Amino acid sequence: MFNKRKKQSSDISQLDNAPISTVIGADIIFKGDISGGHTIKIDGQVMGNIHIENGIILGEKALITGNIKSNNIIIYGTLIGNVESKELILKNGATVTGDIDTQGIEIEMGGKYNGQLNMKAIITSTEKKGKDTLSA
Repeated sequence: MFNKRKKQSSDISQLDNAPISTVIGADIIFKGDISGGHTIKIDGQVMGNIHIENGIILGEKALITGNIKSNNIIIYGTLIGNVESKELILKNGATVTGDIDTQGIEIEMGGKYNGQLNMKAIITSTEKKGKDTLSA
């Protein structure tokens, strides 16, 4: 009688189905920058910048002192530094002390950040053509 469509949940992150290729355990202290292409999960301490193309997951015990950049980021732990991402999720207990530059953000109750938030506008090719026509 009613057309029941399967509704896609908006709280499903791109990282929920991504395989994790690297894990830094809770007892590890890493000093230096980290870069790569695949998803990383960090439960330990990192003192340095992290640039991972696909995704970064900071576990509950993670303590990062440095900037992080990735397409998708989920934070459960603590970050002292700036964030640049397409999608950012701050979970309950997450703390970010630094500026956030993202296209989309979700903050659960109990997630905190202290800094400036810059939301990038997503401009479609149709909108861009319209702006180009107006300025000509």
